[in-house]
Amino acid sequence: IPAEAWKKLGDAKWPNLQEVDLYCCFLENGAGAAEALQAVASACPSLTKLNLYACREIPAEAWKKLGEAQWPNLQVVDFTACFQENGAGAAEALQAVASAGPSLTKL
Repeated sequence: IPAEAWKKLGDAKWPNLQEVDLYCCFLENGAGAAEALQAVASACPSLTKLNLYACREIPAEAWKKLGEAQWPNLQVVDFTACFQENGAGAAEALQAVASAGPSLTKL
């Protein structure tokens, strides 16, 4: 998905969206990751599952976008292989999950 396409999510509001699956979307290129993560963080208050499996090219700055998230119902997060080759942004990603709420059952 081209970076310009991710920008279209900027004004999205998905109050009932419960699952976001970005599996391998940023496996080879992190362009647009900041916009995608910003949309997920701000538009999905009912999120219960976030799959970022193999999104290893998300830049460190983009992970900071998750810090704005309010996900009291978040239960499952998958960061598998995201930081396998580079730990940049891991602190920000884990901080967002840590402050998400008490419903987390799988990380």
